Amino acid sequence: MIDQHLFKLDGAGAIVRRLAVLEVLQAFLIIGQALSLSMVLTILWQGKKLNWLYLLLFALCFTGRQLNDWFQDKMLGHYSNQESEKLRQKLLSKVFNEGQALVQKQGTGSLITMALDGIDEVRNYIKLIYNKVLTMMIVPVLLFIAMLFVNWQCALILLIMYPLIVLFMIILGHAAQDKAIKQFGNFQILSNNFIDSLRGIDTLKYLGLSKRYSTSIFHLSENFRRKTMAVLRVAMLSTFALDFFTTLSIAVIAVYLGFNLLNGKITLFPALAILILAPEYFLPIRNFAGDFHATLNGKNAFHRINELIKHQKSR
Repeated sequence: MIDQHLFKLDGAGAIVRRLAVLEVLQAFLIIGQALSLSMVLTILWQGKKLNWLYLLLFALCFTGRQLNDWFQDKMLGHYSNQESEKLRQKLLSKVFNEGQALVQKQGTGSLITMALDGIDEVRNYIKLIYNKVLTMMIVPVLLFIAMLFVNWQCALILLIMYPLIVLFMIILGHAAQDKAIKQFGNFQILSNNFIDSLRGIDTLKYLGLSKRYSTSIFHLSENFRRKTMAVLRVAMLSTFALDFFTTLSIAVIAVYLGFNLLNGKITLFPALAILILAPEYFLPIRNFAGDFHATLNGKNAFHRINELIKHQKSR
């Protein structure tokens, strides 16, 4: 999912540093939100009056988290637009400099797809990948440290579950990636055939071959549709499996906390805090896995465009 060239873009280092600071802040806001909400509910459960100070703290953490998400989205949106347009200009410069030789080598449809849909997919790829990777690296670690102070037994249970989910995600991710790479090549072939047929439609009609080429395009598109559905089946399977295992992990924690509450081994405040933090602990990897399939085409397009640009520089 991560292309090494992504971190060689202009300004990539500055973006990563800013996002790292924002993700640390995000983690502390999540912790503050969970602890303050747990304290408010615990006080109400004890029959006491509503503590407005903790409620205000929860509101501030919740608002700060939303503002943090909005600022990250705006910053990454601007950066992705800027870098994708730079890539588009480099690609177009290569096409104009090499002219017909490049068109004949790569195919008209492939180049059009790269310059239009490919750049849009790269834009989405750049916008998603920095945020998802840094969130997965920073937020779960800080949440785990916080849960260790609240209840170390539950924190260890969640820690054991996490690598199993990652392992399963890697296995299904490789299967989906292989299919997506093949599908990207099929899409380029389909684009080339379609554009070439449109350009030569008058000649094909004159020679009486238009029906033959329309049949060829139909079979290519049907083949592309079937393979696309195969990729989607793998994607849906991996998403279902990940949601199942994360939900199962949270359910195990909920049952464990419920029995401890009944036996008096734990009080309500830490139990609520762990129960609120547990979904947040798994949320980054769930978001990463959900966007994994959405960014595969973006990664393939980004890799392909960089290959063309490197080839241009080496000539």
